[in-house]
Amino acid sequence: MKGLRKLSAVLAVAFAFVLGAVTPFMATSNATAASSTKTGYTKASDVVYVQSGKYIANWGARDETCVFLSKYAVSFYTGSYAYESMSANAGGTTQSNAPSSALYTALKNMMSSKQTYQTSYSATRDKFCYTDCIMSNYSKISSFYSGTTISGTWDGGKTWNREHTWPNSKGDASGNGENDIMMLRPTSVKENSTRGNKAYGEGSGFYDPNQEGQNVRGDCARIMLFVYTRWGNTGSMWGSGGVIQSLNVLLRWMQEDPVDTWEMGRNDAVQSITGTRNVFVDYPEYAWLLFGKQVPANYQTPSKSSRQQTDSSNSSSSSNSSSDLNSSSGSNSSSDLNSSDVDVNSSVNSDVSVNESTSSTSTGIQFGCAGELGISSLGILLAAGFCYYLKKRK
Repeated sequence: MKGLRKLSAVLAVAFAFVLGAVTPFMATSNATAASSTKTGYTKASDVVYVQSGKYIANWGARDETCVFLSKYAVSFYTGSYAYESMSANAGGTTQSNAPSSALYTALKNMMSSKQTYQTSYSATRDKFCYTDCIMSNYSKISSFYSGTTISGTWDGGKTWNREHTWPNSKGDASGNGENDIMMLRPTSVKENSTRGNKAYGEGSGFYDPNQEGQNVRGDCARIMLFVYTRWGNTGSMWGSGGVIQSLNVLLRWMQEDPVDTWEMGRNDAVQSITGTRNVFVDYPEYAWLLFGKQVPANYQTPSKSSRQQTDSSNSSSSSNSSSDLNSSSGSNSSSDLNSSDVDVNSSVNSDVSVNESTSSTSTGIQFGCAGELGISSLGILLAAGFCYYLKKRK
């Protein structure tokens, strides 16, 4: 019995140590290096969702190519919004006439009609802990350009602020898009100041978003296309006086920097807040079709595998063709994916709640942006209690 008690005590201490080792993941920090942790997710059913109330936390990782559509993306593009239907609309034949094309109108109408809530500028600072958090950890957010880890708690702009990726000075006349959380991103004060209102691009007079060390060229291109289409900001898109250097640069950046799981996770998080998504994240193919160009054959997109499976099975609906996308996750059933219009704000409660997790991969008990119960402290308490129990049995 004495040997058993010693072994149990050692195991208890080891348990506390293992839990304590992941404390850096849970703790807040003013600024640390970019995280290189990957999710390893390869299909929709792999994703473990964490939420606070109706808000979903960003579950993705930077620079991890996304090879699947999330379950919320699948549910978003159904019926007349399915890729097969939408892509049948003709795009423009030139850069100048793309905004008058049938495809542009269809994409704009889809994203605007799906939107149920519009964020105010002040509200976004308290929502970034969902949209830009690191691996579902509300206490940490990622600075957009550098990937530097910063505290998820708003500090009045001392260490980070809100970057208008589409500068205010080049916004639409109504100003409706200037407060959109899809376009606004948290950045360190230095990064925001360095960019100013320069157009994205390469060479003198432009701002290269990769200069901070993180590969976000493709991210920026897809955000610009969202604002260009969703909010109709077509008059200030191109050149040094616009927001991005040229169409050629935009498409090349999108191809060289494909959608990562971070962007897909952020799209899920934004949808849980506003009701809509950035279609150019889920279906980057539209960027080429919108301007009358051929989609590169070797271009990896989130929808590519599911569309190939749809084509091979001659199915009429992409949301029903892939067994990966119909796999259940946690308590969710495939019926969630087959509904004609799933409202994330009402359906997220079937996922992993912040107060009760059904997944063994969950790393802690979280309580939204306000705070969390650190698992290292929990481990120490459990170990201490176990040791006390053993001592009483002597």
